[in-house]
Amino acid sequence: MSSDARVVIGTKLKEAREYLDISQERAATEIGINRSAISLIENGQRKLDTVELMSLAKLYQRPVAYFTDQNFSVEPNPNAAVFARNIDKLSENDRLELDKFAEFLSMKSSGEK
Repeated sequence: MSSDARVVIGTKLKEAREYLDISQERAATEIGINRSAISLIENGQRKLDTVELMSLAKLYQRPVAYFTDQNFSVEPNPNAAVFARNIDKLSENDRLELDKFAEFLSMKSSGEK
């Protein structure tokens, strides 16, 4: 991967992390690397392996293609940041229930049974 590509991916990772109001420390803890590694990745100074990218994409609620494809775009949902900030206050069990409820509402609104 060229250093230009690392900078582009790192910038997108940083923007997604900041949009969700996730600290570098939390992101690092979630995927099992050092905080300084997140900083280096975001600045394009450290290579990113596939497993790390997949983990960050999941944490940042984006498809991997969002970070690797320069033509990929996602319209930000203004409510996402509010939910992301508040989800940390929930227990793991409550998060699982919230996920199930969101899936239920999504299916209900799309007319699925």
